Amino acid sequence: MGSIARLGSPLGYLLLILAASTLAPALVAGLAGEWRELAWFIALGAGAGLLGELGVRTQPVRPLTEGEALPLTALAYLLFSLLGALPFLTVGSFLDGWFEAASGITTTGLSVFTPEALPRSLILFRSLYQWLGGAGIVVISLALLLPPGRTALALYAAEYGGENLAGNVRLTARRVAWVYAALTGAGFFAYLAAGMGPFDAGVHVLSTISTGGFSPYSDSIGHYASPAVEGVVSLFMLAGAISFPLFWLLRPGKARAFLRERQLTMLFGLSLVLGLLVGGGIGSLGAGFFQGISALTTTGFTTLPTPTLSPPARWLLLLGMVIGGCGGSTAGGVKLFRLLALLALVRWLLVRARLPREAEVPLRMLGENYPQEEALRMAAYILLYLGLLAVATAALVYWGYPPGDALFEAASAQGTVGLSMGIAGPGAPAGVKLILIALMWMGRLEVLPVLLLVRKAVRVR
Repeated sequence: MGSIARLGSPLGYLLLILAASTLAPALVAGLAGEWRELAWFIALGAGAGLLGELGVRTQPVRPLTEGEALPLTALAYLLFSLLGALPFLTVGSFLDGWFEAASGITTTGLSVFTPEALPRSLILFRSLYQWLGGAGIVVISLALLLPPGRTALALYAAEYGGENLAGNVRLTARRVAWVYAALTGAGFFAYLAAGMGPFDAGVHVLSTISTGGFSPYSDSIGHYASPAVEGVVSLFMLAGAISFPLFWLLRPGKARAFLRERQLTMLFGLSLVLGLLVGGGIGSLGAGFFQGISALTTTGFTTLPTPTLSPPARWLLLLGMVIGGCGGSTAGGVKLFRLLALLALVRWLLVRARLPREAEVPLRMLGENYPQEEALRMAAYILLYLGLLAVATAALVYWGYPPGDALFEAASAQGTVGLSMGIAGPGAPAGVKLILIALMWMGRLEVLPVLLLVRKAVRVR
């Protein structure tokens, strides 16, 4: 009973965020005459608001620990995906709606619907879901609603890994939210200037800053056939893959520290290399850079259909999807800070082999020293990530898909990317959709919170 009481209050604040997320789609549904969607948005918003208010009034027995906050975060994303499925009942089954909502809140962008056939309110809703999931529904609730305290600190650490900008977790969350909102506003006006209409600009910027990749068009950014649009979208995809706390350094006297960040150097360097290689593989540097940035930032926008790309280009995109962007950003994948730690371990192994046994060799990469325990922990996570990817790929192969396509689709779902070989779709078997939902959920939360939630659920039984 005490455990339920401790969860009631923070879950209540999260449900209030869910209720608020229905307001804009409900307005669009009313203006567009989409009455069935309007009814669902009103029902979902009212229900989530009522339950949220009841939860907020629950007095916790004691503050949450970080070990309790991790499974709560996993539960929150699962709850958002399940409840977010309800408005999609007007256009498909509950499973398809769950898939779409899960793809939204995890910022993945895989879809089982044809975008052009969706009502405008649902197009906005799923992109707004990506924006909420990218910022972190926990961080938004901390910035706007949740009172400060040890519970707030535990939840922030569960979502953002403890990158504290101001010594005060609520102020830190507000700064992250401010950066996120500022990038969204800047992207909206940049997209208007590049030639998008207001609705398209709004929907696309929500999906860009969150590195989500939902688009109102089946051919994604390729719909515009515009180098200006592709260039601006590429810029904001990169912005979404940069650690949001880093943007706070873009102040007088701090900009040099921003430019010295190692993950930032790797992000731009890998984008350049990947873009050149993919461009060479498909015969177009412009398209290569766009696809490479989309894969590495795990956004998932496209200008060319992924299945039509050459095999070398697809394998390069697969590598980018697995690597991902910076820690503390909306990007998925194993993330660059872990890749740096893994490279430090490889360097240590090579240097150590040439020296006497008693020699001490630091774990260092690009001038950064890593404590041995931290580097081993990051390497273990990468091993877990790749192991999960292998199991999911084997399951898709069992369903009859070619190994290369299965690996690409699993990596896209687990990396929260959204590039697809066509496996994710309305005709996919229910088991395949459930596997991809699980991968998106675990990939967004970096596996551990989901495992802890499952463990707690099994113990309760």
